[in-house]
Amino acid sequence: MNELPANGMEEPIRILSDLHLAHPASKVDRVEALRPLLAGARTVIFNGDTCEQSCWEWREKGAEDLATLKDICAEEGVTPVFLPGNHDPEIADLGWLELAGGAIFITHGHALYSEVAPWTHEFLFRKDEVWKLVEKRNRVGNDLSHHWETTRLVTEVLKPKVARKLGKKSDNYLLSALWPPERCYNILRVWLTMVATADRFAQRHRPQTELFLFGHFHRPGVWERGSRSIINTGAFMPGSQPLVGELRDGWFRLRDVEQGDGEFRLGAARSTMRISE
Repeated sequence: MNELPANGMEEPIRILSDLHLAHPASKVDRVEALRPLLAGARTVIFNGDTCEQSCWEWREKGAEDLATLKDICAEEGVTPVFLPGNHDPEIADLGWLELAGGAIFITHGHALYSEVAPWTHEFLFRKDEVWKLVEKRNRVGNDLSHHWETTRLVTEVLKPKVARKLGKKSDNYLLSALWPPERCYNILRVWLTMVATADRFAQRHRPQTELFLFGHFHRPGVWERGSRSIINTGAFMPGSQPLVGELRDGWFRLRDVEQGDGEFRLGAARSTMRISE
C-alpha cells in the first residue's frame, strides 16, 4: 500500500525533512517562514520529524504548528504528504513511499539502524530493552513491513520521559552531543556509516531503487553508490543545512535552502538527475 507512482501525485513534488516544529532548537521560529519553500509546488512530502509529538512538554505546540503548516499548504494549493519520524511517530501510518515505479524510495531514516537513534540519551538508558525487543522481532522475520513495525515499536520505547533543558534557541544543543562520551561516539559512528548502511538497506529491501532519500541524521549530502544516489536532506536544526528535493517531468533536482529576511527560500540546485520510469 506504500507504492505510489510519481504520476499519482501532482507535480512539482517537493521533499523535505526534519523541520522539528516546536523543538526549542529548531531554526523555524515561525511556520509562516516556510511558505516560500511550499509556494509553487503541488505536492510536498514531509519526510519525518515534521513536528514534536514524542516529548509531552512540546506536544501541544507541535500540534499547533502542524495545524498552521497544513493551513499554509491549503492556502498555497499544496497537497501535503506526511511520513513519520522518530519525533512524530503518530503523524501517519505510512513508513515509506515509492515514486516513479520504485525508482525513488523515501523514508525518514530511523529504520536504517535497529537502535533507531543510538545517539540519544533514551537509547543509552534503555539499550538493553531495545536489544531484547529487536532480537525477539528478528527471530520472526525481517521483510520491509516487518522491519518497519520493529522500528515503530523501538521508537515507542525511546519516547523521552522529560524534555531536555536546552535553553532559549538551544544554546547548549550542540554541546549536549559531547556528553556522555558514548553519545558522542555513537553520533560519529552513525555519521561515518550512514551512507553504507543506507546502501545495504536499499539493496536488501528495494534493490531497484535509483534514488534513496532520507533525513534523520542531520547530515546533508549526495553520495553515489554504483547506479544508486543516496541523499540526505539535512535538517532545520543547528549544525545542519536543510535541502529540498524537487521532482518534475522526470527530473529530480536537489536544491539548497536559503534563509534571509525571516524566511526560507529555494536556492540553487546542487544536483540534477534524470529518473527512469
